Amino acid sequence: MSKLRYFQGIALSFFLLLLVSSNCLAAASSFQPNCAPNFGLTAHSAILIDADTGRVIFEKNPDAREYPASMTKMMTCILSLEYTKPDDKITISPEAVGVDGSSLYLQKGDVMTMQELRQGMMLVSGNDAAVAIACAVKQSVPAFVELMNAQAQKIGALNTHFANPNGLPNDNHYSTARDMALIAQYGWRMPAFRAIVDKKEADIHWLEPKDKHFVCYNTNHLLWRYPYANGIKTGYTEEAGGCLAASATKDGTTLIAVVMHASNAEDRFTEAQELLAYGFTQVHDQLAHKKEQLTRTLHVHGGEVASIKVMPENDIYYPIKKDENSQAFSCKMVLPNYLTAPVKKGDVVGKVEILYQKKIIGSVPIIAQETSKKGFNALSILYSIYDNTLGFF
Repeated sequence: MSKLRYFQGIALSFFLLLLVSSNCLAAASSFQPNCAPNFGLTAHSAILIDADTGRVIFEKNPDAREYPASMTKMMTCILSLEYTKPDDKITISPEAVGVDGSSLYLQKGDVMTMQELRQGMMLVSGNDAAVAIACAVKQSVPAFVELMNAQAQKIGALNTHFANPNGLPNDNHYSTARDMALIAQYGWRMPAFRAIVDKKEADIHWLEPKDKHFVCYNTNHLLWRYPYANGIKTGYTEEAGGCLAASATKDGTTLIAVVMHASNAEDRFTEAQELLAYGFTQVHDQLAHKKEQLTRTLHVHGGEVASIKVMPENDIYYPIKKDENSQAFSCKMVLPNYLTAPVKKGDVVGKVEILYQKKIIGSVPIIAQETSKKGFNALSILYSIYDNTLGFF
């Protein structure tokens, strides 16, 4: 009888092993984080997304609050691109001199172009450069921080709060892996942002003093180690641990990995690379529509221009995971019935939702292709009457 129970126990154990394995394999094919490959991440939190649509491929504690350290400078860079011109002359203010941590060694009265200052901030992670940019954009650090937080809300980084432009430790300065990925994705959609974060090195020149320059090397070592890497921003403090927002492009697919609070400065690179390499084995982007094919015209109420064209910011790709049916993908344009002036070229006016089996998995912004200031236009008035009348039927 004991032998029978022994063999029954073996059979039961074998059956349970098969059941658990099959369940995990099924979950892995659906990319459930709990059964995703064990990378042995030391990072407290991490996320891997498709850059075009934001579809999540892997996550670990993506909404845990962490210090973002110098990944903060992604937002500072974004705002500098949106509010200044590359050749703007920036005179270094006293607030930007002697800032703790990594530095461009700025001195009061130095003069640089915004582009040189911005490159120094992103490549060598100059904390002083971030303060100089903040003062140039909004005249003071507190005013710039307000702008940072407003932009974070606009992007959808709802669990983020900034207290400074450079990421130096502050109890009121925090974010999450998911939010950092959203900010990185927003920046990545800007060609000027990509051109900066992809640089391995740069020779930064001053306008005044004329002979001053600084050869700086990107702190993102992944640009040298991983052949597909092309950005984005490192971060490290004792409080934050090793942080990295890393992007890579392979065979037309771009992925963004974020790791926060890795055990040390080295592990952030190893772990981000593992995530990216894994992602490229599991997902590929398939072109669905050229953006021009989805051009639409919207009425403008109260504008000098009565109607403007809008289209997706990028071509529409379906991020297809392994074993998924490409025929189960679809997209849907989400637009208002009309726009109200003022509308600026480049404004986000809607989105294209990417769906898999009728569930939203990502989106691409729809952008205004023209500008319409507030003003008088007879046709605009007629459109306003027409559009408002439709609501009664």
